[in-house]
Amino acid sequence: MKLLVIADIHGNSDGLAAVLAAESDADRTIFLGDAVLPGPQPNETIAQFRDMAPGTWISGNHDEEMLDPDIFAKFPAPWLAFYNWVLDAFEDDGFDVLRTFLPPGEYEEDGMRMYLHHGQVEGGPRHVIPSSSDDELLAVAHGSDAPIVMFGHSHVQFTRTIGGQLFINPGSVGQNRCGRQLACYGVFEDGRYEARQVGYDQTQWLADMDKIDTLNEFEDMRAWLKDGFVKGFGIGANEPWTTFSEQGYN
Repeated sequence: MKLLVIADIHGNSDGLAAVLAAESDADRTIFLGDAVLPGPQPNETIAQFRDMAPGTWISGNHDEEMLDPDIFAKFPAPWLAFYNWVLDAFEDDGFDVLRTFLPPGEYEEDGMRMYLHHGQVEGGPRHVIPSSSDDELLAVAHGSDAPIVMFGHSHVQFTRTIGGQLFINPGSVGQNRCGRQLACYGVFEDGRYEARQVGYDQTQWLADMDKIDTLNEFEDMRAWLKDGFVKGFGIGANEPWTTFSEQGYN
């Protein structure tokens, strides 16, 4: 049995296509949230969910925002322009796919009991990252003693074992933050986990960003997003992501 583990696609169909091509023999897919928002290829991305191997698909914070736009109603104007474009461009049947995404909790795949969560910790740090304390990682499990805990959200690919529990972040398919032009993910084969990465052509993503007309009055924002994408620092070359890059994280 081969399980593909993906997270944080953020409307990057090209990155997802590269992963699916590299792992075309996957039997099942575990998705840990954030499918289309905010990204320039929302419909292309959600269409790929219909074709990928079935599995357990968990909702992320941006998936929740797609279904309840009031969550981001007070965001700064440039982000509102981007988010609202995604909402307006998104085809109606795509929302049906988003509604199939599951809440965090314990699930079983290939006989393995695992706790799956997008990665937010209420009242805790914004991101659980490689430098987080053991207690901060344990908070992602919400008290579950499942031997495997998987989450996304921070876009940094890493694993850690705490008291017999294996914590896994497969990294981000669509928005690398550690200075790499890579789509990151993971694979379980016969019960053993391996972190993987694949490169891909970014040309179409950049061209699609230029087609977002609501960003025409926010050219600085568009330029910042494109620059971060090309350089592999999706939310800017700042800490802690630059340190993680220097340390070799993806």
